[in-house]
Amino acid sequence: MDGKTITHQCALDDCRHPLVNYKNGRFCEDHLPFRDVIHTFRAKTTYCLETIQWACGMPIAWEKCYKSESSPQVLAFLNRVWPEQKADQRPGFIVYDDACDLLRHVTTQNPGDSWIETTKFIVDAWHYIGHKATDVLCRLWCNPAPCDGSQPDLIRLDTDANGVRHLVRTYNTETAEQFNAWLNGFEAQMRSMTDVNYDFFTYVLFLIYTEETEKKIVARSKALDDTFWDHQQKGTSGDHI
Repeated sequence: MDGKTITHQCALDDCRHPLVNYKNGRFCEDHLPFRDVIHTFRAKTTYCLETIQWACGMPIAWEKCYKSESSPQVLAFLNRVWPEQKADQRPGFIVYDDACDLLRHVTTQNPGDSWIETTKFIVDAWHYIGHKATDVLCRLWCNPAPCDGSQPDLIRLDTDANGVRHLVRTYNTETAEQFNAWLNGFEAQMRSMTDVNYDFFTYVLFLIYTEETEKKIVARSKALDDTFWDHQQKGTSGDHI
């Protein structure tokens, strides 16, 4: 999960409505009368496009952050994707560049939040290097590759072509960053779009990237086989009984 600064939006700070004129306008329809009172050179924009991907790279959800990529907004986004009623469907791990602050927010706002029981929040490997070594919560609970054997789902012992055994990460924690890098090619167009076109175009980009990712997975013979899907179907059927 990560935020990408592809933005669009009213010159007033707390307004989230679309502009009347996306070519050179500054106000939404509700605040159009303020154009002769409030003097600004340009309209304000949304802060970022927040996205969620599976570990394989498949994008599954997105949301706009308007003023900042704050922990409350990110948690609200996660709760919309995986609400309390679907807590059993939440992923075991969520990788996020500011996972330690997100976890800190969850635990301080509601120590009994079900997210604490269902999911472990970890920082992606690239950003983890820049986090403070003195942040005990980050080092203890958000380490993407603990070498003490406490998280066998995150790190495993592997043997290379020379027969040497060493620890490797089980998952690619940078899928969100890779998706953001791919989105860079569309940033200029999306900044000039209306809110409707922006939303539609985002869905289209998700579809294109999903198809490209699926082709790569199949080419590497990493696709889930029929046995997996048969097991999933049986499990789902059992849940409805």
